[in-house]
Amino acid sequence: MKKMPNPSKKRLVILARILSQQGKKKVTSVDLSALTGWSEATIRRDISILELHQGASNGYDAGLLREAICAALDINLADSEKHRCCIVGLGKLGEALLESSVFKGSDFELVAGFDTNFNKIEIMKSEIPLFATLDLERKIRSLKIEYAILAVPDEKAQFMADRLVSYGIKGIVNYTNIVLSLPKEIRVEHVNTVAVLTTMALK
Repeated sequence: MKKMPNPSKKRLVILARILSQQGKKKVTSVDLSALTGWSEATIRRDISILELHQGASNGYDAGLLREAICAALDINLADSEKHRCCIVGLGKLGEALLESSVFKGSDFELVAGFDTNFNKIEIMKSEIPLFATLDLERKIRSLKIEYAILAVPDEKAQFMADRLVSYGIKGIVNYTNIVLSLPKEIRVEHVNTVAVLTTMALK
């Protein structure tokens, strides 16, 4: 199999989830383009990396395509064992993520929220348990949290990321404007809206 670029991996993960929700037995790149907003050429190029022996002109077998993606990326969307994650920083962004339905139907489970402001977590209403960052290490270990969403103020980003890594966090989704410096085995995804828009605007 060809080496898979990270953007292709991200798109294929989304594609596998979409395919698992579709009732169709056959899908075409036109169908998938309508569902994702990606170009047909991009979709065909990503699928070609899988070396799936199906005629693109006749459409893809949805089940086989989903299985091929899961096998190539070593993921199991049917796995009942969900990966546990937390949100660190409950400002406006963190609070919005805490109350969103983004985790529903995924193989990730949001199990905790953390903030330095004890009064805030006392009065916030949430179905997710909230804790002070003083309890970060104890709760990460006791709840077996693997991944963290970082939404703290920029000046606290590196310090908090270092703490998370020292407590056993495997990966961080970074919503701050700071480019984190972490050990190479720690997976980090930087989600900077301005940077994404800038990349999108490039010709």
